[in-house]
Amino acid sequence: MSLFTFIRTASATVLCIFLLFSLTAYADVGIEVSGQGSVVVTPDKFSLTLTITERGRMPSKLKVLVDKKSDMVVAAAKSLSIEENNIASARVNLRIVEEDPSITVQGLEYQKAKQGNIYIDGQTIKQQTNHINEHKKPLFELSRQITVNFNDIEQYDHFLTQIIKVNVSHISALSMSVAGREEYYQQALLQAISQAKQKAQRMSKQAGRDLGELILIKELSSNHYRPMYAKAMMSDSSETSHTSLTGSQTITARVLVEFSFKE
Repeated sequence: MSLFTFIRTASATVLCIFLLFSLTAYADVGIEVSGQGSVVVTPDKFSLTLTITERGRMPSKLKVLVDKKSDMVVAAAKSLSIEENNIASARVNLRIVEEDPSITVQGLEYQKAKQGNIYIDGQTIKQQTNHINEHKKPLFELSRQITVNFNDIEQYDHFLTQIIKVNVSHISALSMSVAGREEYYQQALLQAISQAKQKAQRMSKQAGRDLGELILIKELSSNHYRPMYAKAMMSDSSETSHTSLTGSQTITARVLVEFSFKE
């Protein structure tokens, strides 16, 4: 073995021994715990998306119908003092609808005088039908999505009562979220750290050691938000119509904390 190889091998061995002793010493003088904090909040932001759809042979006439219903929906929102920046109605979609034949023939056999039996399969009939339909105008579907944001759940209830007369095609689930969510998440983080410290104090006391300084705090959660959804119910305009309830949401934070032990 050369001198250089010997020195390199010895250096690697010393480094491994040093790291091993360091990790062992660290494990003997510290404690690692996790903590969790939660804040219960009530949703105060609401968003509803509805779709207006019309079908026909003339796209220009479809647009007139969709525009008329869209104006009625927007007018209903504005009558509730909802500002224009909380109304989005620009998303429009136009597509051709594939129509299925009204009659499907798998096979046909009939007897013709002096010519015997003749069999015509469904494919031949379909080809003839397609040839006839070439001169028929395609069927179009024009739709528009309108999204309305509310600051009050009562606005949402009143809005549903008004648009029932518009006869919209689809109403999505109501999205409910919380304004100032970051502030509530920070409160949950502080609770998580406090809980972790209390846990470490109880564990160290049970082990007969005194808790030392804080070494490390690691955030295990993120302020990732998934909004809640509630089914939109179409109610009549009577005085006994349903009143929506928002419920509550829980914002949770988790941390990993390390403390040293006092000598």
